[in-house]
Amino acid sequence: MGSAGVTGETGAAGAAGPTGATGATGEAGATGPTGATGSTGPKGPTGTVPEDAFASFANLQFVLTNGMQIPMYPDVADTTGQIVPMDLTRIYFAPGYYLISFKVSTIFTGANYMQVTPYYNGSSHLETGIYFATSADGSSAVGSSYLILNTAEGTVFSLTYNGSGSGRDSEVNLTAVKLRRN
Repeated sequence: MGSAGVTGETGAAGAAGPTGATGATGEAGATGPTGATGSTGPKGPTGTVPEDAFASFANLQFVLTNGMQIPMYPDVADTTGQIVPMDLTRIYFAPGYYLISFKVSTIFTGANYMQVTPYYNGSSHLETGIYFATSADGSSAVGSSYLILNTAEGTVFSLTYNGSGSGRDSEVNLTAVKLRRN
């Protein structure tokens, strides 16, 4: 056999074949360093805090009779106009949330009960009222209640006494504070 001859020129490339399947994803690289913190923006203007709205009402040494709305005289007036006495038995609360506390006491000479029911948002609310029952010999009766009143459109508030008899030397006090709520 003789020696190999000179290699001839390379021929033209053939057509490309179909793309193969994608290979498996490799491992994630290391997390890079955290960038620098940007500068703090300008401070906004200080807001205005609304004036506090609060009021108190009281009455003493009066007679409680069945079915009566309890009269309450203004003690500390609300200068903001949010809590306004309409007359001696009704208080207007402007729209908002209020913390209201009230206490009623009286003296019964015989067996009796005292039920004091607040009225607001168009209905009576036994669940936030006061109930006290005495023995056959009678006694002093006292009760207090706290509630948060929420009124979207404003409401009239009153307290009504019910009992099986009248109470003497009665006393009532009510304090209301408007709550700041956004």
